[in-house]
Amino acid sequence: MDLYLKIATQIQSFFKEESRDLPPAMAGKVLRVDVAIPTIAPLTWLARQTAPVKTYWCDRQGRFTMAGIGSIDTISGDVPIDYPVVFGQLRAKLSSLFPNVRYYGGIGFDRQLWLDSSWQLFGNYRFVMPRFEIWSDGEETFFSCNFLGDIHSPQWLQELDTILVELQQLDFTQLAIATAPPTQIGRTDKPNYSQWQHNVNLALAKFPTLQLEKIVLARQSTLTFSTDLQPQLLLLLLQPHNPSSYHFCFQIDPQTAFIGTSPERLYHRQDRLLKTEAIAGTRPRGTTPEPDRLLGAELHDSPKDVREHQLVVNNLRTILAELCHTVEIDRAATILKLNKVQHLYTQCRGLLAADLTDAEILPQLHPTPAVGGFPRPQALALIRELEPFERGWYAAPVGWVGYDDVEFAVAIRSGLVDRDRLLLFAGAGIVEGSQAAAEWTEIENKIRHFTDLFTEPTNLAVIKEHRAQIEQSGSST
Repeated sequence: MDLYLKIATQIQSFFKEESRDLPPAMAGKVLRVDVAIPTIAPLTWLARQTAPVKTYWCDRQGRFTMAGIGSIDTISGDVPIDYPVVFGQLRAKLSSLFPNVRYYGGIGFDRQLWLDSSWQLFGNYRFVMPRFEIWSDGEETFFSCNFLGDIHSPQWLQELDTILVELQQLDFTQLAIATAPPTQIGRTDKPNYSQWQHNVNLALAKFPTLQLEKIVLARQSTLTFSTDLQPQLLLLLLQPHNPSSYHFCFQIDPQTAFIGTSPERLYHRQDRLLKTEAIAGTRPRGTTPEPDRLLGAELHDSPKDVREHQLVVNNLRTILAELCHTVEIDRAATILKLNKVQHLYTQCRGLLAADLTDAEILPQLHPTPAVGGFPRPQALALIRELEPFERGWYAAPVGWVGYDDVEFAVAIRSGLVDRDRLLLFAGAGIVEGSQAAAEWTEIENKIRHFTDLFTEPTNLAVIKEHRAQIEQSGSST
């Protein structure tokens, strides 16, 4: 049977027959039809679609992947998020009868700030319920259709007609997609190297006065290209080189999207089980096994990096003790090896107190000392003072909210696609003993999973010019 016909038949059957068995309480809830289909790569399928709003999510193990088209419901705002209100709005439309239904989205890094023009379309928070999804659980692939409505409403069958028209516009062909990297023609950094040195040294000088133990200072590197970028194609280029990471794309319109390949979970909640983790301290990967092992050993034994990592662990221990009645934390950090860098890594888990909700969990955990600093209030105030850009959704919670489970990643290793520009973001933890030059290099290593994509001859000239500017700037400070 033709795939379109198979999907359309099952959707029609739900509207005209199965929906009659729904209880009255489902009015206003998100309803869903799941159809088993032959294997289709979700991200490749998403790249072929012409819809302006697209959503993509893949967990670190590749056990769940979802590509979504359109939006039947968007919960968003330009004002600082009120967690109980927003989570209440999300929960109001979710139901145990459709446990696979999830809202996808994110929250701005700093709830106290209004967003600049680059981030205005995203708002301070935005969660989307896709109209159509292709998703895989690692074994089977499904096509899903989501809709809001009341089966007793006279518009019920009109909704069916609308869905069938939208379904006809989808492209289910599986032809190969060309994924040649775009041509980079320019790069600027905020702050530049001289400003970065000044900011790091100024922050360190303020540690005693502010009683700071750590601050995470970030940089925005803007790459310019000869043509407008295609967000899903960039993510297709990134995916093979970034295993063991969350992969995400939140496309707001055809020219604007937030994409990334983050290794860091903020938290996952399944019923009362809460899982989180500490990732802090960084070294590059070695080009061969022995140098790689030595770099990992150096990281593991570095007093500066161990101290930076332990701040995150201690903070999580304190928070989990308030949220949970049982807490387990790994006794010793291990080395998390990614494609370009390696980190100190500690797993944490706990059983939540029965009366706690995500509206209380998320603001306790975000931002962690790994992306903000410690103590949190002083670090955030100094970040606002020193960073010459707004973080938007960088280093913020991104993920999904289901009926009885939630998962958020920390949106590091990320970039904002804005037509022909790619704004990359990365940060470095500054503690006593930090050196501005070393922290600048750490950030370069963290954005390499993006910048290494653009190494065609034309791009190399831009990269060499940028490095020369840094060296000249460094010699004059």
